[in-house]
Amino acid sequence: MKPTTVAVASPAAHFKKMNLARKSRAILFLLASLTLLAPSYSAEVGELPATMEAPQPKQEPAEPKQPGPAVKPPARMPSAEVQCRERLTELDVTFEEHEPLKDEMGCSASYPVTVSRLSETVELRPPAVLTCAMAEASARFVHDHAGPLTRGAFGSDLAAIEQVSAYVCRPRNGSKKLSEHAFANALDWGSLVLEDGSRIEVQAHGSAAPRRSRLVKAIQKAACGPFKTVLGPGSDADHADHFHFDLARRRNGGTWCE
Repeated sequence: MKPTTVAVASPAAHFKKMNLARKSRAILFLLASLTLLAPSYSAEVGELPATMEAPQPKQEPAEPKQPGPAVKPPARMPSAEVQCRERLTELDVTFEEHEPLKDEMGCSASYPVTVSRLSETVELRPPAVLTCAMAEASARFVHDHAGPLTRGAFGSDLAAIEQVSAYVCRPRNGSKKLSEHAFANALDWGSLVLEDGSRIEVQAHGSAAPRRSRLVKAIQKAACGPFKTVLGPGSDADHADHFHFDLARRRNGGTWCE
């Protein structure tokens, strides 16, 4: 029987093995330390999303909306309406076409216009929606009567009329019958503005302001004829602070002036 031979490692090999073991333990210790530190790092910076959204393109500011185009006259307009507009132009009236008016109550105006000036020098404030006929009657009255009367009384030209009612879909006060305002066939004057800045309210001024009182009465009297209905201070309580002028159709072309 042969004796068993036991291999004995050399000193150099033994040292190499021990050094490798130490390195392995150092690596394991480092990995364990990183594992312990990971939760605190995540808490500080927050978890990253699974997918990153692509940056959105910069939004350009929206362009401001431009005002819509002016209302064009109907393709087929009665000759009387066409001729009326020609006369407005000759009178230097500033106006624009307005869309047809129609309401369930029966208020209506087929070919209205929006008037901002009754002549080159007399403004209508604010602009009023009227029939062309009412616009023409108002412009002629200013040219023939209200303008000259104002200039004669105060030595200053009429610069503006402040209106308080034009087209309004409503009945007459205390009645179920529709007002002429409901047909854009009436215009109420609240005050007169002169070129020198004076402002004359339509009211009964009395003896405290004789020139103003005379002018208001003179304009109210002169309006009977150019208009079919004339109401104002002294007519009734509803018209104590303004003129009401309209072109209501009456039998035999009559007028109603108070």
